[in-house]
Amino acid sequence: MEYETHSGHNIALTACGLGVALGCGLTVALNSGWTYTGIFGIYSMLVPLYHVLEYMCVALYNPSRVELESFMFSPDGEGLYPVALAVSLAEYVIECWLFAGGGKTPGVIPAIGLVFAVAGQLIRTLAMITAKTSFNHYIANRREQDHTLITHGIYKYERHPSYVGFFMWAVGLQLMLKNPLSTILFAGALSYFFCKRVAYEERTLRFLFGEKYTLYMEQTSTLIPILQVFAKPKTVSARASSSKASASTKK
Repeated sequence: MEYETHSGHNIALTACGLGVALGCGLTVALNSGWTYTGIFGIYSMLVPLYHVLEYMCVALYNPSRVELESFMFSPDGEGLYPVALAVSLAEYVIECWLFAGGGKTPGVIPAIGLVFAVAGQLIRTLAMITAKTSFNHYIANRREQDHTLITHGIYKYERHPSYVGFFMWAVGLQLMLKNPLSTILFAGALSYFFCKRVAYEERTLRFLFGEKYTLYMEQTSTLIPILQVFAKPKTVSARASSSKASASTKK
């Protein structure tokens, strides 16, 4: 009998594990208050919450495409995300050990990071809810029947709200932990990843929606700084756009 990855059993185990992690993080945060231990508790709560919301949004608004991977344990599609999380946790633990927690004393920077992380999560979740069936963790290179161009709601002000939200969430978490090295690495790696991905995605969307998407690009900007420089909208016709984009990648 073929093993089914996306089974009720696996979904339940994954959701249970995330729920336990979220609960443990919340308990630590409530018991420790605004201390470096409490901040780590908040971090341990926000990370599993992100994965739960990713799956829930797909399950609620795009159930035909839901799968175990909808928890987004590998949003880059190459398995680098868990490695990055491990590196950031290692940096946090090592710096706490070297400086006896002194280097992680709560202050303005962790507070700013927390605001960024929460705001980023809200933006990304709102983007998924607004797009509903048109949102997909994979870039589509063909137009499905239920695939429409979303330009209302949050998409009226930001043409890549899910990317902006993830960027703010990921970098905000590192600021909250006061991880200087990981903050720089996350910001640089995500900027590079999104720059490449957006170029590919917008080329595909111009092919699928033609001048309608080109006009949308010209009217709606993006808040990711590097995209302002390297992914500026160019007026091209749908006929000039390439339709040969092959393998899908994850949002």
